[in-house]
Amino acid sequence: MIQEFGPEHVFDNHFAPHEPAAGDYLLHYTDAGCLARVCHVGRSDADAGDSGEVVELPRLADYPRRPSRVTYLFSLGEERFFLALDDRVAAPAGFAYESVNWLRRAEPQHLLFAAATGSQLDRWYRANRFCGRCGAPTELAPASREIVCPECAHIVYPKICPGIICAVTSCDGGDEKIVLTRYAGRTTALWALVAGFTEIGEPLEDTVRREVMEEVGLSVKNLRFYKSQPWSFTDTLLVGFWCEVDGDPTIAVDRSELKEARWFSRDEIPLERTGDRASLTGEMIERFRLMGRRAWE
Repeated sequence: MIQEFGPEHVFDNHFAPHEPAAGDYLLHYTDAGCLARVCHVGRSDADAGDSGEVVELPRLADYPRRPSRVTYLFSLGEERFFLALDDRVAAPAGFAYESVNWLRRAEPQHLLFAAATGSQLDRWYRANRFCGRCGAPTELAPASREIVCPECAHIVYPKICPGIICAVTSCDGGDEKIVLTRYAGRTTALWALVAGFTEIGEPLEDTVRREVMEEVGLSVKNLRFYKSQPWSFTDTLLVGFWCEVDGDPTIAVDRSELKEARWFSRDEIPLERTGDRASLTGEMIERFRLMGRRAWE
């Protein structure tokens, strides 16, 4: 998954008021995406993620002029990452703004993770320039990752939205099947698992039951936690579950959210996710395709 890379790039998000050095990464974002340099080592006319993109992120020394407002983000091994909070910067030569989501299959993976995680923090900083309680301009805490209001002392912490990914399965009589869905209204609609955000006052297990019932009209049982994943593209902490259909397996699709949903046997599962090393969804679908029930036993 996107957060899984070699031990030489251990993620350390402890905040400290560091000052960037010339060789440190300095990220900048606009509505167009992340400042990056992309080299296509495959077919340049291929779909996103299939042309062999190698991504480079800018370092402080690459900028013709140092941005005026800079804050420390995190480190990956020996490499430190900072964020430029200026609305505009003098972009380094050869760099352009690229969609972080479009680069989900780019290499090296630790720089993709850095770009995605940095984008989540950038959105948080920019969304909290003014206090949500009193409206006064906010400030960055000097020694910790908080946004504070100097007028009313309101404190804002980074936004993390819990959500679930759920593999609904059926193993009746040895015929192993899984429910796959495709979202409505998306230009690229890969097959996916049932997913959704946790509501106020709701345990994760109840989120699974509610989302499965809302999206595909099924009751489920035997929930099993699989693993979790930070998904910075939507400010989400995803929690993966396996479960089994309980009772009638007839699917009733929520057409307001899904384009389609149906049961797939293992040999029917599309191979479009076999190269997906970024998402928990892709990992769980491929795990079921290869292992069936043994995926969670």
